[in-house]
Amino acid sequence: MRTTSLGIFLALTLSLAGVSEARTRATVDGRRFNDVNGSQPAAALRAATPNGANAAAVLNVGLPAGAVQIDSTYYDLQDMGSMGHHVEVGPDGRVHITWQDDFCELSGVCPPNLNAPQPYPQRGQGYAYRDEVGVWHRIGKVTDPDLAALHCCTAPEEFGGFGSIALSPSGRAVVAQHINEESCDLRGTFYLQDAVNTNNWTAYLPPFSGGASVLFPQVAVTPTNTYSLLGEVPVAGGYDETVQIATSWFPTIGTPYSCFAWQGQDWKYPAPASLFRDSRPAFPCIAASANGRVGIAVGDFGGNVYLIESSNGSFNPGTITIRNLTNYLDSQIVKTDSTSTQYRPYIHCSLAYQDTTPHVVWSELQARKSGTTVVYYDYRSRIKHWSSTRGVETVYQVPAGVADRYDDVDNLLNGPLAGFNSISVDWPQVGFSQDGSETYVAWLRYTDSQVDPTGIPSGLEGICTGTGYGDIACSSVRGASAWSAMQNLTNTPNVDERFFSMSTINPGGKLRIVFQAPSTDQAGCALIGDRGASPGNLVRRIAYFEPRVNASVLDVTPGTSGTLHASLVASPNPAFGAARVRFASSLPPAPGRRVEVYSIDGRRVASLPIANAPSIEWNGRDASGHAAPAGVYFARLTDDPANTAVRLVLAR
Repeated sequence: MRTTSLGIFLALTLSLAGVSEARTRATVDGRRFNDVNGSQPAAALRAATPNGANAAAVLNVGLPAGAVQIDSTYYDLQDMGSMGHHVEVGPDGRVHITWQDDFCELSGVCPPNLNAPQPYPQRGQGYAYRDEVGVWHRIGKVTDPDLAALHCCTAPEEFGGFGSIALSPSGRAVVAQHINEESCDLRGTFYLQDAVNTNNWTAYLPPFSGGASVLFPQVAVTPTNTYSLLGEVPVAGGYDETVQIATSWFPTIGTPYSCFAWQGQDWKYPAPASLFRDSRPAFPCIAASANGRVGIAVGDFGGNVYLIESSNGSFNPGTITIRNLTNYLDSQIVKTDSTSTQYRPYIHCSLAYQDTTPHVVWSELQARKSGTTVVYYDYRSRIKHWSSTRGVETVYQVPAGVADRYDDVDNLLNGPLAGFNSISVDWPQVGFSQDGSETYVAWLRYTDSQVDPTGIPSGLEGICTGTGYGDIACSSVRGASAWSAMQNLTNTPNVDERFFSMSTINPGGKLRIVFQAPSTDQAGCALIGDRGASPGNLVRRIAYFEPRVNASVLDVTPGTSGTLHASLVASPNPAFGAARVRFASSLPPAPGRRVEVYSIDGRRVASLPIANAPSIEWNGRDASGHAAPAGVYFARLTDDPANTAVRLVLAR
């Protein structure tokens, strides 16, 4: 059981710093955010204590094994929450990605001038694709010069971003972002590629909202070529929930925009404020199904998770169905300490459809009672999954000894945090194998042993002890089986992967993931305030990789050799009972070569010298001589240039 035990002096110090016990909102009390341009409006009210980042030794770091760099950016904020889809795989095998970039090369000021009123005047969504033969093409910034040339109100603004990607039925990319190229109002819009493989785009604009501008857009496309644009009205200066969410429907496309001739219908507000504890939705996610339904998943911090579906994507009255995915009540929360078994939604979720079946994932943190108030702790946090076929399930919950320190600040103790709008397992995504037989859930994870002590959030100087280094993890399920053990996909102890997105479709048992990674061992989102009020310019990389899902059984045929490439074959596969497994290599002999066998969670089980021999036999035992348990394993040659693995099944 965790309890709070502090000296009077420390308690007084933290109280004066403005930090209350536990959380009553998503963000730790006392934390201050920079705005989206990296400035802190309230900074003049209180001088920040230097966090020592500039004085610390900074190390250059690499990307996870198998990842490729697509671009780099000084703007290291991809979204405020609930990452919309940033990568999708088309039916032709092409991979399409979008990301937010400073595009300082277009403004001619690299690195950006952080003292300028707008340090990132060309910020926007970038687009790249990988063709059918595996070659990447960086197309560049998504923009519509014809729209900018209209000057409908005044001079157009060229800074935008905070968007997502989808694919049209014809395979053209669709990129959403909020931008004011029209020159009348900064709001969410989307750009449709004029033809595949080009950098020519046509902008599609919704009307003005009639109130606060609708920003942070995502777009979903139905098989009948209708478009649903989702946006958020952000909380000014808070960034940890939304004021409301809104949609605009585009039932037809093809007509270019002319001044005040909106292509989209009026904004609708499909999420009643009464659904949410404080009338504010958390961050939403939108997706389309194979039968034309369009859904919005949205949570409520400390409340429940909802799926709001429109039968045709319009979100007009009469087309909407709202499902409660959870039915949590405050009255269920009675425990006052870490023995509480009650968990509640944080602020992030993700939605994808496997054909017509909706799947929603979200993160949860622990809820406790404090007097008459419900408070929240990042303690044994968990990732949840719901589908209309399986119901609500726990995919992964942080076990003891892995991330025990991430509720220390909640407990009035000095300790680490996971960074901007993050808890110790968070930002979940859901996707599927191409044949629909496997479901994949991925998320960011943070641990006690991997913390950057120079990453001190603005406002928590002297309180927070650092920002965690993020890794991307996953689990999978097939049929009616249980969720597999957590697999660490990146496994980079001093590299902070953040803002990742996973494709809806992931062929061949490999995930398609785009993410942001640093070029140095400096964790956190610098721009928003994870590294103090004035962190300077830091380079972040936009990277893509296709990690193998260890628990996937795709491409393994019972009774035959399971092979992904010609360099290593395992047989028999599956291996039943006490059968021994023989690994055969087709590579030329090489001294020092070994076959390494790993468990599904990435732990090395055996290391077998193969060297100049064409094959080696494994007796199914680990390095200590104990029989390896039944399950899925993978093996690879230590010097395989392709760095790929063969999967095998022990069926004892």
